[in-house]
Amino acid sequence: MVVKLAFSTGVGCFMRWEYLQAHRMLDQNKKDWSDNKKRLFAVRVVSVTHAAVSAILVVLSLLMNNNYIREPYDYSFYNAQFVFLWSLGYFVYDLIDMIYHGEASNSKEYIVHHSLVITAFSVIMTTGKLNGFAMIGLLVEVQTVLLHTRSLLHLAGYGKTWFFHLLVRANMTMLFLFRHIPISYLIVYMTFSDDKCPLLLKLALIGGLSFIEYHNIHLTISMFKTDGIFGGEVADLEEDDVDPLGAVRKKEEKDQ
Repeated sequence: MVVKLAFSTGVGCFMRWEYLQAHRMLDQNKKDWSDNKKRLFAVRVVSVTHAAVSAILVVLSLLMNNNYIREPYDYSFYNAQFVFLWSLGYFVYDLIDMIYHGEASNSKEYIVHHSLVITAFSVIMTTGKLNGFAMIGLLVEVQTVLLHTRSLLHLAGYGKTWFFHLLVRANMTMLFLFRHIPISYLIVYMTFSDDKCPLLLKLALIGGLSFIEYHNIHLTISMFKTDGIFGGEVADLEEDDVDPLGAVRKKEEKDQ
């Protein structure tokens, strides 16, 4: 347990260090950017790092060991815990970061999402169960790399380039392949196929997964409206509108 706690804490410290380094570089090289824009960019640099590492680890784990899919409830593997601890450390850090910067009141969907993920990983670490369940769920990080890259390009002023148009189409394709399909599969599996998970835990998992699928649908609708998916114009987004789920700054700060 001490090793797990130290690893997860180390992840959080690394994320904080990366955020500060990204912000420092922006202070030096983007003096015309507002403090808010620098923060939004630095936050997404950290998010891309988490998503990219998670995506690589999860895809490799699933390709190298099909027991995660065959026995999503019972099967466990020691090394898998560090994949989960990497994400646990990030989500704890990101939750604290949002609260520290006064963004919690405008980040309710993120707060609920992060809280559900943290709770799920805590249960997995405690019981040793649901390793396959978590691995399949973490496939969302494959698409999350593109999601945050999209935001970085918007913030950097590349939202009208050919590369951005290519990226948003890949992003939408990946959204269905790695968000909607895995989460929908887990909901159906837990509802109709699983016969090992205790009833109360099963109900909690189905409820949490249903919220995450709502979260995915919200992302999908928002990006359909702004990204010119069907050949329309890409919307000119203000820095606070780059996030598909809306601005996280307090209203009084935006009005200043």
